[in-house]
Amino acid sequence: MKRLTFACFLILVTAAVLLVQPAMADYKQAVANYNQGKYAQAIQELKPDIVKNPDWESGYRLLGLCYLGLKDYAMAVDSLTQAAKLKSTAYSTYYGLGQAYLSLKQYDNGISALNQAEPLATGKDAEKLKASLYELRGSAYYRTGKFNDAANDLIKALRVNSSDWMNFNILADSYFRLNRVDEAIQTWEKALSMKSGESSITDALGRAYRKKGTDALSDKQYAAAVQALLKAKDYNPKDGYTFYNLAEAYQFQKNYAEAEKALNQAIVLMPKSPEAYWKLGYVYEKLKKWDPALSAYKKADEISPSKSTKEAIARVTENKKADKKK
Repeated sequence: MKRLTFACFLILVTAAVLLVQPAMADYKQAVANYNQGKYAQAIQELKPDIVKNPDWESGYRLLGLCYLGLKDYAMAVDSLTQAAKLKSTAYSTYYGLGQAYLSLKQYDNGISALNQAEPLATGKDAEKLKASLYELRGSAYYRTGKFNDAANDLIKALRVNSSDWMNFNILADSYFRLNRVDEAIQTWEKALSMKSGESSITDALGRAYRKKGTDALSDKQYAAAVQALLKAKDYNPKDGYTFYNLAEAYQFQKNYAEAEKALNQAIVLMPKSPEAYWKLGYVYEKLKKWDPALSAYKKADEISPSKSTKEAIARVTENKKADKKK
């Protein structure tokens, strides 16, 4: 994946919170400014009262969320950590702390904070809060290589909100890295239906179908291999390895004419591949096209000299001579 963008989820401070706050003149205005996105003004209104009341949990919480809004993630961590130390029971404290840590690429700390937030997602918006958490935590698991955990979280997030193609993209790549290739293909195709023409998805589908094809080759399921590799070619027609493997599948089916076509295309895309030239020489040899076979084998030997290639050249030379005597 070239880039991963974490979900931005703005948590508003509601009027209900105000009922349990100390009687501080500027707090209401700080809340109003926060809700209007005026984070710097809210911070200035909060700071004097926080200095006077160092045990004010909700003050630190709001201060941290303001810093988060300003993308000052280090200060957000400091303030929200202080709110947590003061025994905060608010979902926004730990979700915001998770956001800040993940933005600082401190993924383990971010996941830990989100784990604390999860049981606090209650009330009428609980489903949406949890979906946002699963999306964010799933992205973090993905970044740390915990692909099974990433897939589990993203599946739960997508049950509630299936409108973001990027979540399908990340889920598909998690499946692919878990070698769950068919699920990866299905999920990437869903992402492509939402983001038509997206090159990162078409490239990924090309890789996935190529993997499906090479797996089928390994299992000697040559018809299935051809079918998958043709799909890979459709999604990524500039991948020489797809054509090389397609030629191999055709070769095992003794369809040398199609193998020849696929190898010539592979060579166009991978002109320095001795394997492609060697395989082409072998196909021409099977077709008894001695001159093209010699040319291909000699090119393979030129790129990467080997005993087996020299033996192939000698063998074809003898076969050519024998044909002339007939």
